[in-house]
Amino acid sequence: MMYLQSLKPVNSFAHWNTLVSFSIGTVLLLIYLLFKESSLIEIGIAYLIVAVVWNCLIFILIIIAAIGQKTALKETIVTIGVLVLNIPIAFGYFLIVVELT
Repeated sequence: MMYLQSLKPVNSFAHWNTLVSFSIGTVLLLIYLLFKESSLIEIGIAYLIVAVVWNCLIFILIIIAAIGQKTALKETIVTIGVLVLNIPIAFGYFLIVVELT
């Protein structure tokens, strides 16, 4: 966790946000796999919509901070990469749920 402490605040926030988004999505998937309740699909889709909007806002915040505060380019690129990494994971989770229903 020392890595996160060395980042600019906006990038550190984005990393924590990514971890939380990933964790919530994973927990929702695991709960669905255990109980296979159709209501969990609705909850998962609602979470996915909220997470996409929220993460898009974080992405915009990172870009604004990079331009306005002259954040280090490498740090910004790594942060964006980590944030965007959730996209294929979420898509994979979605495919798993679709295949099981």
